[in-house]
Amino acid sequence: MNLNELNHDLTPDALGVLNAQIIDALPQPDDASSGFKTFYELIVQRDALVQQILAGAEPEFAQAFAGKELVVNNKLKELAQTLLKSAKDDASHFIRSQAAIKKYK
Repeated sequence: MNLNELNHDLTPDALGVLNAQIIDALPQPDDASSGFKTFYELIVQRDALVQQILAGAEPEFAQAFAGKELVVNNKLKELAQTLLKSAKDDASHFIRSQAAIKKYK
């Protein structure tokens, strides 16, 4: 995922900054530390900010903004599901590895 997938023409500056932080928090394939906690915290902050923007916006802007944010939200949801599956697979592999080590002790 890249920043262009999170930002759109109605993205306020504060949301753009938060989107950049989310991209930076994404775990890299060779990264030993997961960064999932940071990713989750940023997603929660992003949701609160989007809700705040929608609450204070004119109806026409709110409708247009919500439509664009729905697309972004679906991408983030898909990404989170992929990260969750990857974490589950890693945990399962670790448990199987531990069982195999115990077997050979």
